[in-house]
Amino acid sequence: MAENQDGQEKTEAPSAKRLGEAREKGQVAKSVDATSAVMLLFGTILFYGYSTQLGPSIVKLMKQLLFEANLIFLTEENTTYYFTLILKTIAVGLVPFLLLMMVLGISVEITQVGVKFSTKKITDWTAFFSRMNLLGGIKRMIFSQQALVELLKGIVKILVIGAVIYSVLDDKILNFVMLIRLPYQQFLPFLAQTAFELIYKVGIVYLIIGIADYFYQKYKFTEEMKMTKQEVKDESKATEGDVQAKARMRQIGRDRLRRIMLSRVKEATVVITNPTHYAVALQYTQGAMDAPKVLAKGVDHLALRIREIAKENNIPVIEEPPLARALYAQVDIDQAIPEGLFKAVAQILAYLHRLKTKKSAWS
Repeated sequence: MAENQDGQEKTEAPSAKRLGEAREKGQVAKSVDATSAVMLLFGTILFYGYSTQLGPSIVKLMKQLLFEANLIFLTEENTTYYFTLILKTIAVGLVPFLLLMMVLGISVEITQVGVKFSTKKITDWTAFFSRMNLLGGIKRMIFSQQALVELLKGIVKILVIGAVIYSVLDDKILNFVMLIRLPYQQFLPFLAQTAFELIYKVGIVYLIIGIADYFYQKYKFTEEMKMTKQEVKDESKATEGDVQAKARMRQIGRDRLRRIMLSRVKEATVVITNPTHYAVALQYTQGAMDAPKVLAKGVDHLALRIREIAKENNIPVIEEPPLARALYAQVDIDQAIPEGLFKAVAQILAYLHRLKTKKSAWS
């Protein structure tokens, strides 16, 4: 059973927060052997396929150089030319292969750990110098349980892969003895075929080892990430505190916006109500605005407060339930009313203008 530095047993599964923090630091479960095995096995297959294209082009170039050898006089200028020609011929064949190998390696890594770029492992200088501590590293190598496991894994890999190599070469030992009598046209294909068979079989065995190592690394990582009961409680309290703090900040922000909105009701031209559940304060200045805009809106208690401020500042309050609900649902604060509501709002504004005109005439 794993323990933390205080000797407490880690019996609880790692939380999502703990796993996320570990991932941010670059701590993930992956197998280097699995990546190496896939690169070796599929890289060999890819290279074998590309060699059928690269080989003839190189042979063609060499034949051309050999046939024209008596016509070529090497100088400082053409030496660079021929050297560049040889490199270009090789690069044209190898660059696609190298790009595919790079894509293959990245794909294997993504398959194991997903897509996540972490710089903390690079910029954590304390951990870096700790790893560079020679004495501490020797102690970890000698006394660490992980070092013992890695040693046993290494021995198993050597024995298994060695057995595969022996079985392949043992079948061909007589052919190797006879190589000296074969023409070079048969000698080179035999070596290439033997090398391909050797790497291919070693790659398959290595891939099996890598897959087993991946599941082991995943199990080991989960065990290392496990938490004690106290750590679970502490994290729960911290998370709950963060949630409450964020909720308080959101509430403070909403209260502030509400106060600002209510302070603008004083500038409204008219307040349209439901009459009790909805209230929308509109502002319109003829000649200065293309359309009325919403200064404030609210339901229930907030709607009541909007109506109170309107009455305190002698702002007309008009009861139009359908229009109030439509304005509340369709228009945000500081937004002009949509064209579909122009007619209804225009009728109210015209009505208020007539009242104002009559009042001025009476006075």
